[in-house]
Amino acid sequence: MILSLLCVAFSVWLSACDDEKTLATLIGKWQGTKVEAEILAFGVPIPINKTDDTFAALVEFKDDGSVTLTQDGQTSSGIWEQNGDKLMLNLTLSTDFIDLSGTYTIKELTDAKLILFIEKDGTYTDPDSGIDIDGTVKATLYFDKN
Repeated sequence: MILSLLCVAFSVWLSACDDEKTLATLIGKWQGTKVEAEILAFGVPIPINKTDDTFAALVEFKDDGSVTLTQDGQTSSGIWEQNGDKLMLNLTLSTDFIDLSGTYTIKELTDAKLILFIEKDGTYTDPDSGIDIDGTVKATLYFDKN
């Protein structure tokens, strides 16, 4: 009996710990710090693996579901929605590799850090060669709370 009660108490405590992880929120301003991107042409990795430490996009998630993203002097407004570890963004702004609209996986969300991952199929332009490539881009975006 005591062992059963201890197991139940431990389970409740673990559930409370899981709830603490969900206290972090996207709402607020996030400063981009880095992007890691890879393009696969028809499933074959090509030598476009880039890390951009100058990624400086500023994104603001508002509690009314609106989002504003500013990058390189361009501002785009749109909407966002979070469902568990999925973040859906609808924006009209692109980076060298990818249109920023889409469904991201939230890899990490704390009060200070946000890491997003997206994988999208399409046609992408290699920023170095200017060549268009049909394939898949995989990108990880890193942000710090601003």
